[in-house]
Amino acid sequence: MALTRADKIEIYTDGQCNLCRWMRARVEPLDHNRRIEWLDYNDPEVLQRAAPRTREDMAREMHTHTVNGVWSKGYFAWIEVIRVLPRWKWLVPIMSVWPFTRLGPIFYGWLAARRYTLFGVPPPCDASASGVCKLHQ
Repeated sequence: MALTRADKIEIYTDGQCNLCRWMRARVEPLDHNRRIEWLDYNDPEVLQRAAPRTREDMAREMHTHTVNGVWSKGYFAWIEVIRVLPRWKWLVPIMSVWPFTRLGPIFYGWLAARRYTLFGVPPPCDASASGVCKLHQ
């Protein structure tokens, strides 16, 4: 039985961010039940799905939207991602208690703020009418 869009957790990331793409490449094979829908917030249609969140909101940290309508961001979004990975969900109770709920967001914020410095700058956005950022050929 195929999962519908309503059965999946939506993950909003920068599809051009090298760290984001690397993490997706590592997580996607662990999603045996295909519960994760990866979305690039640089796509205007995807950004419209995330309204009223703006591109600037999304660019600060990763966002998730769960099947029950809950939005999470940053470290807490990663908890939601891990929650749907069958072999990894045992980590959720650990990640959800102090000191992880205090230190996790600090580390996430530090890494997110430096992701382009540490992992490379994405290509510039296309100034054409589409407004969609494009990868280098």
